[in-house]
Amino acid sequence: MSATRDKWRTAIAYGDRHAVVLRGYDLQELVGVVGFAEAWLLLATGELPPPGHAKLLDAMMVSVLDHGIVPSSIVTRYLASAGSPLQAAVAGGVMAFGDTYGGACEQLGEQLAKHVPEVRAGRETDAQAADAIVRHFFGLGRKVPGYGHALHPEGDPRVPRLYRIADANGVTGEHSRLAFAVEEALLRAKGRRLPMNQDGALGALGLDMGLDWRLLRALAFMPRSAGLAVHALEEMTRESGWRHVPDEEITYDGPPRRPLGRS
Repeated sequence: MSATRDKWRTAIAYGDRHAVVLRGYDLQELVGVVGFAEAWLLLATGELPPPGHAKLLDAMMVSVLDHGIVPSSIVTRYLASAGSPLQAAVAGGVMAFGDTYGGACEQLGEQLAKHVPEVRAGRETDAQAADAIVRHFFGLGRKVPGYGHALHPEGDPRVPRLYRIADANGVTGEHSRLAFAVEEALLRAKGRRLPMNQDGALGALGLDMGLDWRLLRALAFMPRSAGLAVHALEEMTRESGWRHVPDEEITYDGPPRRPLGRS
């Protein structure tokens, strides 16, 4: 594939001396009328969403806003304690959202997005598609992302809450239906139930709202970045700085001290 040599182009927004325009709408008309969740869905999908979609996205973002001392906030706090500016500390925390931490919604979403068209076309049933998704991840030697929770083995309490909101606002769709079928496929494969967790719900509901699966990880790091900003401020204002791992928590298992043997 050849390198892009054209001028910069975007279908998202533009600004000139007269106005800032988002997906065709004057920003001045949006401000004070359209909420953040609705405006972001406009950017992400190209159209203003049904009101229920914005209400659900707002609930989803609140559910991810902050989870305490976790990998992302640890990175943010270390950077803040080293004197990094607020935005750098937050950026570091956001960079902690990788495939192991924070990436489950995207990983599951990719498979849901792959199989839903097959179900829609009648080439697969939900059960067949769900079994294929489970086989895909097992074949990679991995757990199926978006299912099971160490702290909530009986079920992540955020999931039914989000789905009550989704159902009430007409958002729940075929991606969620397949995601719940994956839960049943896991039961068949493992002989025990692994309920869908929050990451699975974010992925399935994000697709039901029309998001591209490659954007789903933003549902985790976008709201969390707001929480990370507050973690950075707390570290800057309440702690003494230069946070480090205490010596008693570090084990050195390399070679013992030895002479260089030359001078």
